[in-house]
Amino acid sequence: MAHLLGIDLGTTTTIVARVDESGAPEIIRDWEGEAITPSALCFETATHVVVGREARAMAEDAEHAFLEFKRDMGTGVSHPVFGQRVTPLDLSALLLRKVRTHAEAAHGPVDLAVITIPANFTNAAREATLEAARRAGFAQVHMINEPTAAALAYARGQKQPLDGLYAVFDFGGGTFDVSLVRAKGMSVQVVFTEGVQRLGGKDFDAKLTALVAAKFQAETGDELRAGDCEFSKADAEDLKHRLSSRQAIRLPLRSAKHGRVHIEVTRAEFEAAIAGLVAQAEMACEGVLLRAGLDRRELAGVFLAGGTCRVPSVQAAVHRVFGQEPQLRDPDTAVALGAALYAAHKADPAKLSPAQRRRAAEISFQDIAPHYYGTLSLDDDGVLENSIIISKGEKLPVARTRTYYTVEADQRVLTCEVTQSAIPENDPLMVLRIAEVEMALPAGRPADQAIEVTFAYDLNGIMRAEFRDLGTGQPLVIELRDEGAGRGSLNVAKVTLG
Repeated sequence: MAHLLGIDLGTTTTIVARVDESGAPEIIRDWEGEAITPSALCFETATHVVVGREARAMAEDAEHAFLEFKRDMGTGVSHPVFGQRVTPLDLSALLLRKVRTHAEAAHGPVDLAVITIPANFTNAAREATLEAARRAGFAQVHMINEPTAAALAYARGQKQPLDGLYAVFDFGGGTFDVSLVRAKGMSVQVVFTEGVQRLGGKDFDAKLTALVAAKFQAETGDELRAGDCEFSKADAEDLKHRLSSRQAIRLPLRSAKHGRVHIEVTRAEFEAAIAGLVAQAEMACEGVLLRAGLDRRELAGVFLAGGTCRVPSVQAAVHRVFGQEPQLRDPDTAVALGAALYAAHKADPAKLSPAQRRRAAEISFQDIAPHYYGTLSLDDDGVLENSIIISKGEKLPVARTRTYYTVEADQRVLTCEVTQSAIPENDPLMVLRIAEVEMALPAGRPADQAIEVTFAYDLNGIMRAEFRDLGTGQPLVIELRDEGAGRGSLNVAKVTLG
């Protein structure tokens, strides 16, 4: 039997699932016996790191404690720790190593792991996540977008098989994504995805903290500050959870200067404070329908994932945008369970038990291009622009060809570039250049020599960009490999001329 893991590596929590002997996904409880592990680390020394619930409890006072580092994956952020600097990649690797060693102690060596990522993660963040998994000791790793994983979990858990178009609304602790999928049974086809990378439950907590601070100041005339009156991140999260089931909460705050201070926070005040954040999610939902060219009346259902979906005003916003009551079932664990199912889909069938193989055979998966891919060219007015060749949302595999022309007589060099963007952007300053290779051209030719450009993106996460001089027939081929298993982390793997 293969040991397959699905890991929801979240901003605030990490949840791990495995595929059991029968081929069904199940949650693996952590080293403290809990299903949900805080994504928290605390360095007690340069070599001793506390991970999880204990680290989160230490975070308010410890100098070298880290929370919410997922938000900075793929950036230049680093932190000083006992004479060295650590990055979000380093922190993620330490967390994943703890997850791996615990899972292996309970169930043996891991054959394959699937780690979930936000659909709107940047290329650099995807690459950093993959590298963190490698450093953690996972031999074979794939990645899947979080809302897609949630869709697989919902597909398995229905009394009646899915059949139609569905929206998956995934609102976690630090990121937000919404995907449209077509599903029939356990066959899931991604249609389109939108998201906001820095939008999640922690932003709600910050608004709630500001609301409590304003009420404290109105009551006492003093600012709410550490050393006098403590109101921690954990306190804000707890208050958020309580306001999801109650209309008002009376908080007894302890102040060194003022003694016990009672303030009341109502759900209406909380909802007013987070209205702008909820509106961002609503706009993304409207955008995913618009860009997919679909109407909300075509939806057969709406699924919720992520703990932030428990907030009543979030559920109301989903109902408002999509025009129907969303389903909320196991929002904390859906992404991890779906990732475990995807692990079975990606595993070598020869390593699966007969029961696992039967379950894996039920799953089929149609992915899409995760970004817009193009090249730089001059428009009719001689202005440099980004020319899109493969559009975000196109079904894989996909191949597209466009013809361009040289602009100068006796042009000796052609700069072959591949660009990537999250939106259909024409401005060359607003796109990421992921490949740039020069190709020599024959001397003495007039302008307007045809250059045929073909981009082909396959199911294995490899994109082939061919720039062919039609006058000579000579091609320059740039092969970009997605080492994140189809999730958009393209890197130049090979360049071939002629």
